[in-house]
Amino acid sequence: MVKGYDWLPKGDIILENAALEAVKDVNNCLVIAGPGAGKTELLAQKLDYLFSTNKCISPKKILALSFKTDAAVNMKDRVNKRYGDEYASRFTSLTYSAFEKKILDQFRNALPEEIRPARDYLIDDWNVIKETLIKNGISVNGWRMSEIRNFVENIILNDEENLKFKKDLLKGTQDNKAVLLYKQITKLATYIIDTNEYIRKALQMTYEFVFLDEFQDTTYDQYNLLKICFLGSTCKLTAVGDNKQAIMRWAGAKPDIFPGYIRDFNSNEYQLLMNHRSVPKLVEFQKEVHQILNSNNSPFQTTNHPNFEKGEITLFEFDNENSEAETIAKDIESKIQSGVDSSEICILAKQRVDAYSSELILRLRSKGIKARIENEYQEILKNPTCNLLLDLISCSQGKREPLIWENISNYYSTINMIDEYADGLALEKYYKEINNLISDTADLVSNIIMNEDQMLSIINSIIEKIGYIRIISNFPMYNGKNDLVTIIDKFSRLLYIEYSQLQGEWIKIVSNFKGENSIPIMTIHKSKGLEYEAVYFLGLEDSAFWNFNKHPEENKSTFFVALSRAKSHLIFTHCKFRNNDRQDKKNITEIYSLLTQSTLVEKREIISKK
Repeated sequence: MVKGYDWLPKGDIILENAALEAVKDVNNCLVIAGPGAGKTELLAQKLDYLFSTNKCISPKKILALSFKTDAAVNMKDRVNKRYGDEYASRFTSLTYSAFEKKILDQFRNALPEEIRPARDYLIDDWNVIKETLIKNGISVNGWRMSEIRNFVENIILNDEENLKFKKDLLKGTQDNKAVLLYKQITKLATYIIDTNEYIRKALQMTYEFVFLDEFQDTTYDQYNLLKICFLGSTCKLTAVGDNKQAIMRWAGAKPDIFPGYIRDFNSNEYQLLMNHRSVPKLVEFQKEVHQILNSNNSPFQTTNHPNFEKGEITLFEFDNENSEAETIAKDIESKIQSGVDSSEICILAKQRVDAYSSELILRLRSKGIKARIENEYQEILKNPTCNLLLDLISCSQGKREPLIWENISNYYSTINMIDEYADGLALEKYYKEINNLISDTADLVSNIIMNEDQMLSIINSIIEKIGYIRIISNFPMYNGKNDLVTIIDKFSRLLYIEYSQLQGEWIKIVSNFKGENSIPIMTIHKSKGLEYEAVYFLGLEDSAFWNFNKHPEENKSTFFVALSRAKSHLIFTHCKFRNNDRQDKKNITEIYSLLTQSTLVEKREIISKK
């Protein structure tokens, strides 16, 4: 055991004073930090501090909760990278949705019979919901989707009306399985914890510390569940977040989450000041933006002496999207030729990335530069089973790099519940199974694959050899077999797209699938938590920020998230005409003026040749 005063950060990490204090704080605390300040790294270091100093007494665990799957996976990956399997059994990283479902599935029998769902319920299956509405004679004609969703969400704990409909949803019918919405799962999980003291105490005895990542995105219902679970207990909470990256208000994020948490949990507050991501010029611009948007002095500091000669911030104004695509494609080509890897370049759009990037994708392709829209790929590349399939294919083709083998080995350790104490015979059986699976994968992918159905058949054959039940039982992210089937279908479809372009060149196929040779294109929401050397933000226009007047704070936060993804190069574009429609910037004048008035931003107007 390490004494608290002897503990040092792992991985040659230097923590600023406030971060070090937050790591060693064993009471409720809130860490407010801007982009690049190392919020997730702080939590990983705190986990090591609590375990290695025995502040979290064995066998008690640490629970990490996040709003998004990406953040939960990132936290788990960060801990695995730092400490391997050393703390794996005592650390659980989940989304709020997965945590709530875990409570419901484990303690379902604690619910009164009338609100107890069937064990094999579906989630968010709107085909079943609409069919059930019709069978119960409930007309929703003329209702907006949001109104239908609210009606269905509120039916679960309603004892007064539509009892038959509620029963059909919870129990299922002869024709359909039971179905729940995510908010209904939240309500039922909250009901279980709130009404059963023994379950609540069992939860509190399991987890001594709770980490709350990307805390600014926490919803009202999620925060209410946190209070019911942990308020007044000996469990200590550490929340980290940034109020200028609060871009999930549309999904119900609680706007006053920080002061509410400080008040409710009597929390200590820390502010991280250092930006470890961006060059000084970009940090200085972030300070300008933060100061204007908050009407106060920005806390951001660089980790070195300012050198504004390094770094780039450019605002391009174009006549149309063709001129935009031509100039940006040349600029990207120049950066790649100067040594910037294509995977270190990102193209962002506020929304509808296909509409804003289609012409640019074609121009890049003509230069031999691949770029792709990442929305679907991001979900899949965060999925452990899909990553296993890619690694199995790579191994089957002779690419047995240490990291690939480690990933396969860790996955199999999970589904076989093998730890470092396993005996030699168990390990021998386990490695033999992996080698057999790699051999079987080699045989399967050696065949010519003519269409998507054949690709799906091959992938399903591999999954069947692993075992659906083993996978579902050991990975809580899968809410039953349907979830796994859905993600495998998506994976197979996208894999066939790559295969059809590179017939049988599996090493390149896998590499392309992982995005190693292409520029990612995504929405700003999808970019959160990521970083790149160069970021291109296409379409700084009213039409992209169509709801700015209705939700100005969220839109300004979205803008801030976009600009803070960049380490060295930050480029914005505006078109006077896009798809022959005039583009204005009147509604976003507040944002646009931040660029035009800053001395750090180069303004360039590109006039199309007649």
